[in-house]
Amino acid sequence: MEVKEKKNQRGCKDEAMFWLEYGDRTEKEVVQHLRKKGYEEWEIAECMEFLIECSFIDDERYALKFVESSMEKGRGPVRIRHELQEKGVPAEIAEEAVRTVYDRTTEKEIAWEVAQKAAWIVLSGREPGEESPALTEKEKAKIARKLASAGFSAGAAYDAIHRLI
Repeated sequence: MEVKEKKNQRGCKDEAMFWLEYGDRTEKEVVQHLRKKGYEEWEIAECMEFLIECSFIDDERYALKFVESSMEKGRGPVRIRHELQEKGVPAEIAEEAVRTVYDRTTEKEIAWEVAQKAAWIVLSGREPGEESPALTEKEKAKIARKLASAGFSAGAAYDAIHRLI
């Protein structure tokens, strides 16, 4: 490993604080960033202890904000849980955040909004001679795939598709 020049390189805590100014991060993300920057494991451990103790890093807070933001983007709970776990949030924290913010009724309502937007796009993409207001089975399947890829449960997707009819 290359030795850092002190005058050109920030200290481990300074680097972490500088990076955190751009937005919340998970504990795993900060550790990976500091390793990539070449800091020693003992420096990273001390830094992480400081950041957690001072609440600069809080995976629970991060998870709640992430769920709220993802809901606004039309993502379903399955995808949100998966993305949180990819970011290093423990499964139980991810599950609790989703459960806290995203109940079944909310999921169905957001799935309905996403389905309406998808239906509008599908209907606006029809050929000029196709004037039927009803969605075809193929179009419904396309919307259902969109809902599934956005991370909505099968029940929420089914409910939204049937509301479109």
